[in-house]
Amino acid sequence: MPYENNVFDITIKRTGRVTNRIHALDEGETVWIRGPFGNTFPLELMEKSDLLIVAGGIGLAPLRPLIQYALHPDNRSKYGKIDMLLAARSSTDHCFTYDYDTWRSMGEATILQTIDREEPDWTGLVGFPHNLIKDMPIDIKNRYAILCGPPIMIKAVQEALTEMGMPPENIYTTLEMRMTCGVGKCAKCNIGHHYVCIDGPVFSIAELSVMPDEY
Repeated sequence: MPYENNVFDITIKRTGRVTNRIHALDEGETVWIRGPFGNTFPLELMEKSDLLIVAGGIGLAPLRPLIQYALHPDNRSKYGKIDMLLAARSSTDHCFTYDYDTWRSMGEATILQTIDREEPDWTGLVGFPHNLIKDMPIDIKNRYAILCGPPIMIKAVQEALTEMGMPPENIYTTLEMRMTCGVGKCAKCNIGHHYVCIDGPVFSIAELSVMPDEY
């Protein structure tokens, strides 16, 4: 973590020419980085509350620093119970699995894993998060939800949570999947007059509810 060892991790999925080139870099090569830009999760606002974290596939990547921060011994007492529902298409698509045992050991932290379809020897849950979340033994009072994943998952989960009585201002998501340039130049991430890369990428569902339905 940056405040602990003065380094940070970058998770990059290989999807095209630029990311292929990054994956081909040799150890020790120099990479120039600009930023950070935009906002982040309101962790101070979430203090003294329970957290529900729902991630779909590589949607766990932007939530991992939040999880590490909240579970760090310096910060653990600031937050209540932390429940995680981590979804993936298949058992081999779950990412950062090497962290799970450590996260579970940090006191009142639970992790449930789910996949889309049954697999031999799979002992976790099967199904989509918005269907499973209704059966999770969680108290939505004094709780914030943090979501990240495919847009269809985000919408379905936030609708399920809203139906369960969670206020829209207590549900946060991050929309960096819409971004291309990331620096406010290409305008491909705009939602109405907002730019995800500049005004976000983190928004509450309450904020999104008064914006064009484009996310």
